[in-house]
Amino acid sequence: MRGKRAKTLLVILSLVVAILSTMTRPAYAQSRSMGSNLLKVGDSTVKRIMPVPESDSTYADADYTEVHFRQNKADLDLDYMDNGKSLEHLHRVFDSLGIENVAAVEIIAQSSPDGGLARNEWLTEHRSQVILEYMNLHFPELKDRISLNTVTESWENLSMYVAQDPNLTEKNRTKILDIIDSPTMSVATKKSRLKNNLGSQSKLGNLYSYLLKYYYPVIRNTGIYVLHTVEPVTAFNMPPLVPYVEETSPVLPDTIGPAPAQSEPHVFEEPDSTPPERKRPVLAVKTNLPYYGFFRKDLGWAPIYNVEAEWYPTENGRWTLLGEYEFPWHMAKDNHECFEILNLQLEARRYFKKASNHSGHYLSAYAGVNLFDICFDGYSGHGFQGEGFGGGLGYGYVLPLGKKPDTRWKLEFFIKGGVYVTLYDPYDAGNPFQGKYYYEWYDAPNLFIRRNMIFRWLGPTGAGITLSYDLIRKKVKNK
Repeated sequence: MRGKRAKTLLVILSLVVAILSTMTRPAYAQSRSMGSNLLKVGDSTVKRIMPVPESDSTYADADYTEVHFRQNKADLDLDYMDNGKSLEHLHRVFDSLGIENVAAVEIIAQSSPDGGLARNEWLTEHRSQVILEYMNLHFPELKDRISLNTVTESWENLSMYVAQDPNLTEKNRTKILDIIDSPTMSVATKKSRLKNNLGSQSKLGNLYSYLLKYYYPVIRNTGIYVLHTVEPVTAFNMPPLVPYVEETSPVLPDTIGPAPAQSEPHVFEEPDSTPPERKRPVLAVKTNLPYYGFFRKDLGWAPIYNVEAEWYPTENGRWTLLGEYEFPWHMAKDNHECFEILNLQLEARRYFKKASNHSGHYLSAYAGVNLFDICFDGYSGHGFQGEGFGGGLGYGYVLPLGKKPDTRWKLEFFIKGGVYVTLYDPYDAGNPFQGKYYYEWYDAPNLFIRRNMIFRWLGPTGAGITLSYDLIRKKVKNK
């Protein structure tokens, strides 16, 4: 009998230990095992990947809320994805628990692995600060219990999503994971190979575009872990998360609005603290370097002086406007040689890639007018005088001379082609030169009409290597 009682007591003690160990395991381990956190990917559903808190403390439970951000943005947009519902959920959790029962709040901000590393570090830091400001405004009692954690470019999350995606073939899944998980490949090389080497899959299309569409917007988030010491009055299960599908233009306009209308919604107010400032380029000045290499025997060094100004209407837009002025004005009076040109040109540009800091490939359309007096004949002074106009298209590439987006210096390579029409008159200075110029005219002087000659050209109209500097920058505030 004593042996049976001892065995029964041992079984009861084992059950108690098992229950206590389950209750006291880390809160995030319980939260991560919840089956309601799902992500809709096309016609399939995968488990949503949530970041792991740095805290190693044990609590009765934890609740997790996630806020997402638009590409290249760090402002809180309640209309984006499920942000409005997520923050309502957060308020209901605190109402149910009671502030006094919240042991800790951990904010974990991360960025997706696209774009430049420096910009992503800035975005991650400011996204965490935006949520911290929101928490301090609405829950000031928790100020001393909040901690921040940042994960710039969460390659781990991307790898986990790809590994569990049922839509990918085994071959393509292995190809993507070999790049993401490579221990020897640099981050820049990983980004380049993901963008250019993945190829396509039937029904999914381009694989890199597929990742951008379904996984990058979900990774671009800030998570809020509420670690508490009591069970909530009501259990809250978030519905499956539907990812935001990026538009053709990845950078979208900022919108701050109320949460979607629901029964008795919680009213949110944006933090009124002053956000950090940054400077964006507004106007760049530039000059075409090869134009300064012009030389004539009699004139000597005769550079084509030129200055250009490019205006950036928006910070990350594709369109810019440019004005160019050329004004070489050289004359050798002793041998009546001259090289005098006034040229004015206006140009509109469209860069291939949005949010490129106005660098990379671009196309342009231009129109211009000029007047000229050119005489390179040092013996008889035979030259040409007239006016012209034209227009056409151009292609160029802008190379930043430094680390984007902080660099002000850029180097540009371009070519132009189009049509040019000029009305002109040939003239002679006489031999020997008498201080007067004579138009070539063989009819009665009273019948002479200025600009009686015309010349038309269709083909290349310009090329160059331009050095550019962002002269004017404007202070802007992050929303």
